[in-house]
Amino acid sequence: MTTALILVPLAVVAILVLQRVIVRHATHAGTVKRVLADGQPATAVVLDTYDTGNRVSSIFLMVRLDLRIEEAPGVAAFETQTVVPISPVKLADFAVGRTVKVRVDPATKDVAMDQPVR
Repeated sequence: MTTALILVPLAVVAILVLQRVIVRHATHAGTVKRVLADGQPATAVVLDTYDTGNRVSSIFLMVRLDLRIEEAPGVAAFETQTVVPISPVKLADFAVGRTVKVRVDPATKDVAMDQPVR
C-alpha cells in the first residue's frame, strides 16, 4: 500500500515530464529559439496548410505550412515546409496566400515564425 502511494505520484510526474519533452521535440523548440535569436528577418507567402491532426496542450493545432520565403539580406527566395502550433483563433492569419513574418537562418535555411502563433 505504501509503495503504491509513492509510485503513483512518481508515475504522474514522469508522464508530465515525458509529455513536455515530446512537445518540445515536436515543435522543434531549440531550432526555433536559435533562429528567432540569430536569423534574418524575412516574409513568406503561405502556399498551403495542412492540419497534422496533432495537438499541443489539447488546444493548439499543429499545422504544416508550405511557405515561399521571399528574398532577404543574405537569403535568396526558396520554398520550405515547417510545422507550427497555431491557436484556432489565429488560424486565419495563416491562410493560403497570406504573407507572414519569419526569420531565416541563411546557412541552414531553417525557418521560424516571427509573429504570434498562439
